[in-house]
Amino acid sequence: MTDLAILGNGVAANLAAAYMRKSMPELTVAVIGSVDKRRPIVGEALVEVSTNFIREIGLGPLLVERHHPKYGLTYYYKPNLDNPSDRTYVVDESPHVPPFPSFLINRFTFDRDLRSHNAANGVAFHPGRAVAVELGGKNRRHQVVIEDDEKREHKLGCRWLIDATGRNQMLGRKLGLHQRTQFQKNVYWFRLVDFDPAILSHIHAIKKENRSFDSYYCTHHFFGEGSWIWCIPIVSEEHPRMISIGITYRTDLCRREIHTIEQFLDYIATEHPVVVDLVKSGRLDDTNSYRSYMYETRQHYSSDGWFIIGDAGDTVDPLYSHGLALISMQAQQVGEAIRREHKGEPIDEFVTDLDIAFTTMHRLATREITSLYEVMHDPLRCHLRMHLAILLMFRLAVPLIFNGYMWDPIGIKIQSFSEAKRHGSRSRPLEAADRCRRLGTAQPLGRQLSQGAVTVLPELRLL
Repeated sequence: MTDLAILGNGVAANLAAAYMRKSMPELTVAVIGSVDKRRPIVGEALVEVSTNFIREIGLGPLLVERHHPKYGLTYYYKPNLDNPSDRTYVVDESPHVPPFPSFLINRFTFDRDLRSHNAANGVAFHPGRAVAVELGGKNRRHQVVIEDDEKREHKLGCRWLIDATGRNQMLGRKLGLHQRTQFQKNVYWFRLVDFDPAILSHIHAIKKENRSFDSYYCTHHFFGEGSWIWCIPIVSEEHPRMISIGITYRTDLCRREIHTIEQFLDYIATEHPVVVDLVKSGRLDDTNSYRSYMYETRQHYSSDGWFIIGDAGDTVDPLYSHGLALISMQAQQVGEAIRREHKGEPIDEFVTDLDIAFTTMHRLATREITSLYEVMHDPLRCHLRMHLAILLMFRLAVPLIFNGYMWDPIGIKIQSFSEAKRHGSRSRPLEAADRCRRLGTAQPLGRQLSQGAVTVLPELRLL
């Protein structure tokens, strides 16, 4: 028996475990699962929210010592996209060092260090794989059946259960919670080593003069027809230089199949030959791809003591590098629910409000990014949409998260009732939850802002 069992042994599971052990050391925490070396790893860029969270759980020194600093997000908009010989880009780059530090991380290194940190801080690891889960309902004695490497089974009981199994979606599949989104995306990525980083400067860049940092240490984004490319420098223990490069595209707007390096180079040669030059200057370390990978869950949290976090619930478009930020927010939301119940407080309505608050933020971000693909070929419209979205992110969403409003009873209650009102419901949040989760008919955030609407986030009227 353990107090909290976490399914999965990836970054989501171990970030949650690290947070629970630090914030509630009186509880026992167990991580169930082996390290899956076959599963692709992606997510090299941190943002301010995830960086702050990682520092709070005690891994700040490792970020400084073992990973590159990240000097913001750099966006390359090509005015003449149809002309491969024209290497003119309008570059959106911060002219100074960001006020809050962030990092470009090597996920292989970071994940290994995170597991070692948890082992040293009392997290119990159960290698093998979870083959079955029996939910205990209100009596709160869930059971997980674990099969070890020798095919022997044993059971682990727990009071609280977190599903962080990623694309395996263990609880979601068991409860029938998942659904595919309307617009699907494909992603192909690889890591390049021993390349020439100076090639990234072989463009005609129209931008403000920058004397604060080396522009190489940014998350580089190149926009195309219904697609975008990332280039993220990372530290490698085996190679002098390593960079993660990938392309994400909406399948209805970019009707190409890209799941080999040849297909990747053939396609981007028509829009961004500078990236082709970069790739050809080095050699591949690994390649990965996901097809039609977008899905979401109808429920993340239950007052019966089970929770779904990370890719086990919803996939995230990597454009704004906010995947680990959402995981860190979920860990703190789940932690607050467990803390309150551990103290003997009723949590039914609180957990519902948490679910609505997270779902609202996630759906709005996903819908906005998905619609952005329609104008990625248009530098002016794409830049304006992104500017408005980032403005709202850093002037509203980040302060709310930094100050704990996303797991504060009053903060999430405001969002819960705001969503109920926006969807025309006068009922209490518990009864309106399903209606609030169905945000698929909502207009994208950037489109509403451009129309002057304030109904995107009704709580703005309260601030």
